[in-house]
Amino acid sequence: MKRYIYTTALALFFIGCQKQKKVSIQTSIETTSIAQEGSILLQTANSTTQDYVQLHNQLREQHFQGHPLTRSTSLEADAQLYANHLAQTGQFTHDPTNHRHKYGENLFAFSKNAIPNYADIIQKWYSEGRYYDYDSNRCQKGKVCGHYTQIIWKSSQKIGCASAQYKKGRFKNGYVTVCKYYPYGNIIGKRPY
Repeated sequence: MKRYIYTTALALFFIGCQKQKKVSIQTSIETTSIAQEGSILLQTANSTTQDYVQLHNQLREQHFQGHPLTRSTSLEADAQLYANHLAQTGQFTHDPTNHRHKYGENLFAFSKNAIPNYADIIQKWYSEGRYYDYDSNRCQKGKVCGHYTQIIWKSSQKIGCASAQYKKGRFKNGYVTVCKYYPYGNIIGKRPY
C-alpha cells in the first residue's frame, strides 16, 4: 500500500517562501491517546514540556530574537476540534473560520497508521524555507513555503497544535495534525520578520 504525505498552508494570505539554512532538532515527544467523539485525540503526556512550542521557538530564533510563541490552550482546543472534524469527514482542507478568528493554520496529513511526531512534521514545514527568497519576498515558482513563513511570522504570538486519526477518506487510519497560530501570518505584501 502506498503511503502519502500532504501538507498545506493557510492560503488566505499567502506570501511566499524564504531561503534559509535547515536546522536539525532532535527531541522525543511522548503522546497519549484518548477517545472522544469517535476519533483519536493526541495530547502531550507532559503538559509542562510543550515540545511543539519549543521546536517552533528554536526555529524562530534562527531569524530573530525576543518574539517567542506561547502555548494557548484555547488554540489547542480549536485545533483539536478541527482535527476531529477532518478525521471524521475524511477531508484535508483549511478551517473556513480561521480568517474570522485571525488564526493562521498549518496542516499535515499522512496515511501511515503511526502516531504523529511533531518534531518531524514541524521540520518538514520549516524545510520549505529553501524555496523562499527574503529579498523578493517570494517563493520559487511551483514551490510551496507558506508553512515555513507561518512558523517564522514574527508577529504571531500564540500557538496550539493537535492531531486526530482519520476514520474515512484517502487517509483512513492515518493522522491529521493541525497547528493554529494567533494572530495569523502570511499577509500579502509583508515579510515574515
